[in-house]
Amino acid sequence: MFIMFELELEGSDELWRLTKIYLPLFAIARTSDIMSALFNFQSLLLVILLCICTCTYVRAVAPRLIDRNKQGFLGLFFMSARIGERLSPYVALACVAMAVTIMMQ
Repeated sequence: MFIMFELELEGSDELWRLTKIYLPLFAIARTSDIMSALFNFQSLLLVILLCICTCTYVRAVAPRLIDRNKQGFLGLFFMSARIGERLSPYVALACVAMAVTIMMQ
């Protein structure tokens, strides 16, 4: 989980964005500043894309890890790998689009 703290900076928002990127993970924060990926739509999409890409890669390297769990909760990883294999051009475009939107923020 990424935790950040607020800095009182005099200057532009660009300086704040740069410092926000390079803050250490062990910084102290108020609990109201922490947001889960479930409540932020863009973060939720990012987590889903990363899960699809990771499962597809793991299935390409070690298929037995993914293929043995086709049902139940772990079946989500099997389905994510299938989505990544069958819709790979669309997943790649979604990853590029997500990268551009993150870079533009």
